[in-house]
Order: sequence, then structure tokens, then C-alpha cells
Amino acid sequence: MTDTLESIMSEIRARVNTEDTTTRVSRREIDELKAETVVVMPAGGKGTRIRSETRNEGINKVMISIDGKESMIERTVREYAEAGFERFVVLTGFLAEKVEAHLGDGVRWGVKIRYSVDPGGKRVGNAGAILNALNNGTLDDSLVSIVHNPDDVVVRMKRPYGEVFLEGHLRARKNGCIATFVVVPETPYQYSGMIIRKGKVLDTTKYPMIAIPAHTGITVFNPEAYAYFKKLVSLEVESSFENVVCPVLVREGRLFAINIPSGTWIPVNDLKGIEAAREALAKVQKK
Repeated sequence: MTDTLESIMSEIRARVNTEDTTTRVSRREIDELKAETVVVMPAGGKGTRIRSETRNEGINKVMISIDGKESMIERTVREYAEAGFERFVVLTGFLAEKVEAHLGDGVRWGVKIRYSVDPGGKRVGNAGAILNALNNGTLDDSLVSIVHNPDDVVVRMKRPYGEVFLEGHLRARKNGCIATFVVVPETPYQYSGMIIRKGKVLDTTKYPMIAIPAHTGITVFNPEAYAYFKKLVSLEVESSFENVVCPVLVREGRLFAINIPSGTWIPVNDLKGIEAAREALAKVQKK
């Protein structure tokens, strides 16, 4: 059989990403965990690249509207609220006052929103922002947290995605893990991909799906994971928990991953991302 890019990707897919299909989770367990969960939304970055394309300098990136009806962060709050989540923490920095004025206290969704501002106006990254929220008491260290960047747009899920994340995290806990990455099993390569042997192109595909799991930017943390933030993260430097905390969890065998279908995650990092999210939402709204 002649190798094709897809056949090789299939082999890689089978080797790098197998799911837990045996651990069972009940509806009751999901509901009980939901009552002990806070949704944490990082909203402190400047988003320089996307703002240079949208030419909108007066608002925080998460305040950009995709569908003309609500901003990305409003949509995220609403969808979690509709799934029954009641606690939210927003981690702010750039234009913090505008973000807080934009969302308010959450009463219009029937939820409670608290805010934690990056210390001293410094950029500390998502790891530092979470540590700061733990230190100042905005983030209750007895609660499970779903850390979800509002510009990581989730669409076309058959179930409320917050419940899907908690179901996956319950599997993680039953497998001895304290943190869960939400991933897509493959993502499109931005260019033409090909097989080349001795300089000759044997197969070529435009925008092929690359069979390597990609982190969506959405992560669920057990309260036990906060000790790693307090031990490993410094507020003196900008850092991400993906680079500082998670490698240690991997080495200790305490990081889990769950798959959501490819195409349900749209990262809005540039104008192309806005257009992709807008098109996906328009299709959902037509149904």
C-alpha cells in the first residue's frame, strides 16, 4: 500500500492519543462537582495582534463581539450560566476597569462574578494571575476551577461544554490526576503538507489535519493543584501554567486530557479566527 499523508497521520493518531473509555461517571457526580466549581476567565492580555487587525484599541480583546450581539466574554459567561454554573472569577490586567464595567457583578445572568487585577499593573501571565487571585482570596482554594480563555470559542457541542469538561475531570480524579487539559485530537496545518522522499513529492494535501493533540487553552484544576502554583510560580516574572506547572504534573503522572471533537474549538487570535468563529456561530443560529 502506498503511503499517503493521511495514512501516516492515522498511524501517528493511534500512537499519540488514546482516550479513557472505561472510567464511568454519573449524572449525580457531575451535578455535585458543578456546585463546587468556579469558572476562571483570564482577561488581562492586550491582544496586540488581533487589535491591529480589528483596529479597535479602546477595548480589551475579550470584549470583541463575534456575532454583533455579545462579546466573547459575555458569551462565555452566558453559556456556563445556562449550564448551571454560578461562580466566576475574571483575571484582569489591561483595561481592567472596562472589563469589569462591561460584565458587572453577573446579576443579569443570575451568577456571581469576582475580579482579580494583576498586581501592580505588571504582566504576570495566566500562572501569575491565578496565583495572585489565590493570594488575595478572590479565587477560593477549596473549589475546582475551569480555566477558560474567553477567546477560545467552543461551538457545536452536543452537550453543555462545561459539563463535558467536568465529566472528563471526574475521570481524571478517578485515575489519580489533579488537572485536566481539554484538547482537540487534531488541528489543521496552515499550509500545504506533503510527503517528500529524496526531494520528490509523493503526496500533497492543502491544510491537512495534523494528528497531534492540541491544548484548547481550557484546563480544569483540582484544589490540590493550587499548591503547585504557590510553590512554582513567581509574581516577579510573566509565566504560563502550561510551561511552569503542567510539566511537573506530567512528570508526577497527575495531568489528564480529554478530547472534544476537532472543529468545536476556534481560537480567536487574529482576523481569520474571528471570521471562522463568526461563520460557525451563524450556522448554529440558523438551526
